[in-house]
Amino acid sequence: MKLIKQLFIGLVLAGSMTSCYDLLTEVPKDFLTPENSYTDRKGFEAALANIYLSIRNDFYANTDSWQNYDLMGVDVDLNSPRSGTDTYPEYFYWNTLNADNGFAKKWWQRLYGYIYSCNVIINRAESSLVKWNSEEEKNAIVGEAKFLRAFAYRFLANMWGNAPVVLEETTSPQFNYQSVSQEEIYRQCKEDLLFAIQWMPEIDSQKGGRASNVAARHLLSEILICMKDYNGAVEQATAVINNPSMSLMTERFGKLKDFTFEGYDYQGEKERWGDVYWDLFRENNFNRIDGNKECIWNVQFDVELEGGGNVGVSGGNFTMERWIGTNWWNLKDTDGNPNWLKDILSGRPVDQISITNYAANQIWQYKGDWDRDMRNSKYNMRREYYWTNPNSRFYGQLMTEETLGNKEDLFRVTQPIFIKVVTARHHGQFKDATSGETHDNGRIYKDWYIMRLAETYLLRAEANMLAGKLDAAAADINVVRNRANATPVAASDVNQDLILDERARELYMEDFRLNTLMRMNKLTEYLMKYNPKVVQGGYQLGNHLNKLPVPNSEIEANKEGGLIQNEGY
Repeated sequence: MKLIKQLFIGLVLAGSMTSCYDLLTEVPKDFLTPENSYTDRKGFEAALANIYLSIRNDFYANTDSWQNYDLMGVDVDLNSPRSGTDTYPEYFYWNTLNADNGFAKKWWQRLYGYIYSCNVIINRAESSLVKWNSEEEKNAIVGEAKFLRAFAYRFLANMWGNAPVVLEETTSPQFNYQSVSQEEIYRQCKEDLLFAIQWMPEIDSQKGGRASNVAARHLLSEILICMKDYNGAVEQATAVINNPSMSLMTERFGKLKDFTFEGYDYQGEKERWGDVYWDLFRENNFNRIDGNKECIWNVQFDVELEGGGNVGVSGGNFTMERWIGTNWWNLKDTDGNPNWLKDILSGRPVDQISITNYAANQIWQYKGDWDRDMRNSKYNMRREYYWTNPNSRFYGQLMTEETLGNKEDLFRVTQPIFIKVVTARHHGQFKDATSGETHDNGRIYKDWYIMRLAETYLLRAEANMLAGKLDAAAADINVVRNRANATPVAASDVNQDLILDERARELYMEDFRLNTLMRMNKLTEYLMKYNPKVVQGGYQLGNHLNKLPVPNSEIEANKEGGLIQNEGY
């Protein structure tokens, strides 16, 4: 079942760590308050649903803008924002990043907002006012809240390093939060996740959109890598991989496994289209109920349900298709004829996020696999664009510099796009004024992965590599590469860069790339190698950028001191 907007309770998410929460002393019976909401399992599940909703919106659908996806590699190494011309405006301004940065403040406050809400659930579960049916029922709720708390602290540890650990519900203003070390944050994550693994439901017992003990093990594997407990990380990842309910999808599946398409020129006979990697990203294919045994945890969108996101012509902000890719469909030929936006598999990008050369070309040249790797096939990486307006004398032909009305638009028809972000069949809530074709204005009515089994294999590979077990690491990487028909790697090939390249190939726009690079202490290096603006500007970036600054506003609000600014800021 979908986890959609459920019963909402009368609590306020933390805007910052120093916000005040005025709790009622009376307990009204005719409307929801913090006091009368937390009395049974239903109330606690509503509170959990609110956290999941916040995660869905904050990470993927907060606004109709490309900034929804700022943790996924935008202005890092995989994607670059564009200004509408073939230039790269900066989002992070890496060479001048400081403690007044809006991104750092936004995510600091969001993460502590989740933590506050988790603490409310964990603390109030012990109240004598709660009518639990059993200790197991209570622990399952608490375990899920502790998982979500660890999920938030994971970002704080990886991206900031030093930060406060808050484990109690905040009921009054506090101005004396104390930063603790990255190691202490990881220890808290481990403690929370061990409890979660013991008490959270099995994956087949959990509703879609909610995490299970499999997700807790996956996250713990990453945390243990950070704690340098590589054998423990391998053990947790292995428990996920060997779970009888889990497996990589290796055969065509789902609603569109028999999909046919005439190709991106929209000419000729239709042919069988897609492969198993393509299937992984089709609408209605993300959940276990859809036959997907690879998904560990996802967010849920459903245009047909109230609260499901993407409802109505003007509503809905899961617009990944809209923001990722170049504006090829809106160009004119040398005669002034506009191109047509087609309904099927066209996408409707608006030229705000473009793929970098690293993600578009470099990662696919490995082992000579350009034409072998399934993830780089025509089904999964679109590299050619055609004139689709029958009124154009170039109808059905490739868009080239010679046929473009404005030669400066050439970059728009040479930049590839990952088809995973494009919807195959649109719902037709909008109509293109030029072609009359229906489209969805860049909205994608499908769920999205937060954790997927392919990543678990890559986490285990990383742990094995760091433990010096290169044969085992290569074997894990090859499980992922074999599914993609890519050339196997040898033990001597394995290093951090190979794993990061494989994560880019497999997990583009799924992995929280900024978090991953900071966790591996590789952000500065990768910015200087692969970020277009950094490379073009010749920036020499300091290693302090491997961690974000603690927002100045938080330090100033914490009047009694205790928040430690990261070195270099």
